[in-house]
Amino acid sequence: MSAIIKDSNGQLVPPVFKPGVTQVFTVTASSVQSAAFGQFTTAVLVSCSLGHGHIQFGASPTASITTSLMMPNNFAIILGVNPGDKMAVIKDAAVTNCTISVTELL
Repeated sequence: MSAIIKDSNGQLVPPVFKPGVTQVFTVTASSVQSAAFGQFTTAVLVSCSLGHGHIQFGASPTASITTSLMMPNNFAIILGVNPGDKMAVIKDAAVTNCTISVTELL
């Protein structure tokens, strides 16, 4: 896990992560879960391309196009997670294509 530190001037230094396991999904109109994240994973990099999709995190998540976080096309974000959590993905039926990847950050 990465810690927030300050430099010699007292300014916050952004955390530096080591990339871990990556899972890539060709997203469909049905919610699909990832494998569980590792025991030391507390942050993930989620990327979306080829159309927007929706993501949900938890022990046994189900993604929804109405209540889950939307990932815009060509967008990436770092999000905090709990070790052992999973990510679920889904796309709106109107979206032709969508690919979402999740990389564990250590």
